[in-house]
Amino acid sequence: MKFPPLSLQTKFLLGLGAIVLTLGIFFAAGMSFHLNSLLRSQVQDKAHLVLGQVDAVQRYVRETLRPKMFETIPDDEFIIEAMSSSFISRQVMDRLKMTEADYLYRRVAVNSRNPDYEVNAMEKGILDLFRANPAMDMWAGYRKVDGNEYFLSARPVRFHAKCMHCHGEPGEAPRELLSRYGSERGFGHTLDGLDGLDMVGVPVEDAVMQIRDATVGYLGVYASGMLIFFALIQVFFNRLVTHNLRRLTAVFRGRFREQGDVVMPRSLEHGDEIEGMVRGMEELGDRLLDAQRQLKDNAANLERTVDLRTRELSKEVAERQADVRLFVRLLGRLNTSQSRRVLWERSLPLVGRRFGADRVGFQCMLTSTRFHSWPDREHKPVLPDDWKEILVSAMPRFVPGRAYIPVGATEAVSDGLLVMEWEDGRTIRLQDQEVLRALGQQLGIAMENLTILDNLLRQKDMLQSIVEGISDPLLLLDGSCKVILANQAARNLTGDLTGRESGDAGSLLPVLFGGDQEMPDCPLKSAMGRGVPHSEEIQAESRFFMVSMYPLAEAGRMVVYIHEITQQKRMMARVRQSEKLATVGQFAAGLAHEMNNPLGVIKCYGELLRNTLSEEQGREDVMVILRHATQAQNVLQDLLTFARPERVSDETCDLRQALAASERVFSVQAAKKGVSVSVDVAPELEPFQVNSQKFEQVMANLFNNAMDAVEPETGSIRIAAVPDREGGVAVSVADNGPGVPEDLMDAVFDPFFTTKEVGKGTGLGLAVVYGLIKDQGGRIEIGYEDGAVFTIHLPSQEQRHS
Repeated sequence: MKFPPLSLQTKFLLGLGAIVLTLGIFFAAGMSFHLNSLLRSQVQDKAHLVLGQVDAVQRYVRETLRPKMFETIPDDEFIIEAMSSSFISRQVMDRLKMTEADYLYRRVAVNSRNPDYEVNAMEKGILDLFRANPAMDMWAGYRKVDGNEYFLSARPVRFHAKCMHCHGEPGEAPRELLSRYGSERGFGHTLDGLDGLDMVGVPVEDAVMQIRDATVGYLGVYASGMLIFFALIQVFFNRLVTHNLRRLTAVFRGRFREQGDVVMPRSLEHGDEIEGMVRGMEELGDRLLDAQRQLKDNAANLERTVDLRTRELSKEVAERQADVRLFVRLLGRLNTSQSRRVLWERSLPLVGRRFGADRVGFQCMLTSTRFHSWPDREHKPVLPDDWKEILVSAMPRFVPGRAYIPVGATEAVSDGLLVMEWEDGRTIRLQDQEVLRALGQQLGIAMENLTILDNLLRQKDMLQSIVEGISDPLLLLDGSCKVILANQAARNLTGDLTGRESGDAGSLLPVLFGGDQEMPDCPLKSAMGRGVPHSEEIQAESRFFMVSMYPLAEAGRMVVYIHEITQQKRMMARVRQSEKLATVGQFAAGLAHEMNNPLGVIKCYGELLRNTLSEEQGREDVMVILRHATQAQNVLQDLLTFARPERVSDETCDLRQALAASERVFSVQAAKKGVSVSVDVAPELEPFQVNSQKFEQVMANLFNNAMDAVEPETGSIRIAAVPDREGGVAVSVADNGPGVPEDLMDAVFDPFFTTKEVGKGTGLGLAVVYGLIKDQGGRIEIGYEDGAVFTIHLPSQEQRHS
C-alpha cells in the first residue's frame, strides 16, 4: 500500500514527538534513579545507626560489664545475662522499639547455640560472600524477608580469643552454658573463624511504591504539558514556516511560467515543501550547467587570444620586475655604502648580471687613474674617442656589443662613464636603454649623496667637539622636550644630582624641575610654546642653577643652557648679611649711649639693695638682676662691634658647667610656664676654648626664642652638646614648637626680622647670635625634628688658626 507524501509540518511534529518522548523517558528514569538513591542513602544511614547501637552494647559488655563481673564472681562461674555480648545485644535490640519505623535485627551464626539464630539460606549466601572476599567488611542490598522487601546491611562476625571460652571446646565452657544449652550446639568454632553475621534490615516496600507513584505522576504531568506544547508548536510552525514556504513555492512556479522557453519542473508538485524546493533547484542547476557549457564553448576562442597576449605581456612584466628588483637592491646597497669604492664594488655586479654583460666598469672623469671594474678589477674600461662629447651631452651611446652611460646627478654635471661590454655583439633594446639611462642618473645621485654625507660627518664631529668643550651643561631638546643631544658636563651634572657614577642626561631636567617636563605648566613647554628665550632660577639638592631656554621655532627644537650660581648666591647672601650687620652697628652706636646710662643706674641701685638685704634668697634674686643687667650691657657692646672683626678670646670654658649654669637660670622661667628643660652633655666632651660670656649670651637668646615658640604646660626644650665630626663641638637647642617655615629660614638671622606679635620681640636676638657665633669662627644651622632645632658648630683651636 502506497501512502501519500507527508507534509513538512507532519514530519516536523513526528520528529519533535520522538525527541520529546525520549526526553520524557530519560528524565523519568533519572528521577526514579535519584529517588532510589536518596532512599538507599537514608535506609543505609538508619541501618548503620542500628549497627552502631549494637556495637556500643557489645563494646560495653566486653570492655566494662564482663571484666567487672569477673572481678565480682568466682572464676569458675559465668552469668549469661550479664557476660555474653551476643545474648545481651539480642535482648537489647529485641526490646528497642522505634517510634516511626520498624527494623529487622539478626545476629546469626553457623552452628548457633540457639537454633532460632541459625543462619538461613539467604544469610548463608551473604556469609559465603564474605568468606570469598576476606577484605570485605560490609554488605548492603535489597532482599525479600517473609514476603516483605527490606534493605539489608550485614557485616561479618569473627570469633576472637575471648570468644573461644564459650564457643571453643565444650570442656572449657562455663557450666552454666552447658546446663542451659547442652554441649551439642554453639561449640567447635576456631580462632578468627568467620562463622557469623550481624545484619540489620529496614523495610522499604512502602517507599518503593511511593517512588513508583511519583514517577507515574510525573509522566502524566509531562504528557499533559507536551500536548499543550505540541499545540503551540503546530500553530507557530504553520504560521512562520509552512506559510512562507508555500509563498516561496508559488513565486518559483510563477517565475518558470514567465519564461516561454523553459518548462516548469514537475517536481514542485510532489513531496513536502522542502523536497519540492530542493528538486526544483536541482533541475534549475542542470539547466544552468548546460548554459555554462555553451558559454565556455563560446569563450574558448577568446581565451586563446587573451592567453597569447598575456604571455607577451608577462615576459615584458618580468623584465620590468627585474628592473625594479635591480633598483631596489641598488638602493639597499647605496644606503649601506660608506665610500665610492664600496658603492661601485657592490653595484657593478648587480648591473652586469641584470643585463647579461660580460664586463662592466666605471671610469671617473675627475682623475683618469681612478676606475672600477667587474669581474676583473684590474681591467680598465675602454673609452671611445669622443667620450668628452658623451659627457657634455649627458646622452648615453649604444653600439653593438657596447654601451656608454654618463653617470651624474643632473645633465649639467657628470662624474664619469659607465661602460658595459657584450662579447656576442648584441644590440640593446629601446626599453633597456631607458632603464640604463635612469640607472646612470641614480648612481650619480648616490655618489653626490656620499659626498654630502662625508661633509656632514665632518661638520658633525666639529660641532660635537665644540659642544663637549663647553664647561657648562648644554642640551638640545625636541618638540616634546625630550633630550636629543647633551654634552659631557650635562651628563656629569646628572650623575652628581642623582648619585650615580654616569648620569643619563635624559633625567636631568626632571630632577631640576622636580617633576616631569611633560606637565602642562612646565617652564620648558611654556618657553617652547611662546617661542621666545626664557631664563629661570631653580634649586636642586641645596644647589642653585640658572636655566636659560632658547627655542628654535623653525626647527621645532630648543637649546637649554644650565649655569650653576650656587657660589654667587652664597657670596651675595654674605654680602647682604654684612650690609645688614653694618647697619645694625651704626644703629647700635647711638642706641648704646642711651641704654648704658639706665643700665648703670640699675646696677648701682642693685648693689645698694644687695648690701642692705639680710636674707640669702633676696641677695640671690638681686644677683640675678645684676647679672642680667650686665648681660644687657654686653649685648649693647656686641651690637657696637657687630660690623667689625673681633679677635677671638683664648679663654677656655667648661661647657658642662656653662650649660648647667644656664639650666639653673632658665629653669625658673620655664617652671612658671610649665615647660620642661633638659640638658645632655656627652661624657667625653672636654673643656673647650670659647668666650664664656658670649656663649652664655648665645644660649640665653636661643632659650628665650624657644620659650616663645612652645606651648605652656606641654612644651619641652632639649639642650645637648656633643663632639662633631670635624673635631669641634656641636651644641643644639631643640623645642617641640611649630618650627621655622622653610620659606623664612633665610631671613631669621636678619636684624629686626621677627614673626612675633608687636611688642613681644625686637628681631635682634637671632641676629646677635649669628654675629657672636661668627666672631667665634663657628656657624649656626636651622633644622626641623618635631620642632625647631638650632645647632651651633664651634671649631677647635687648631681649626681657628688654620
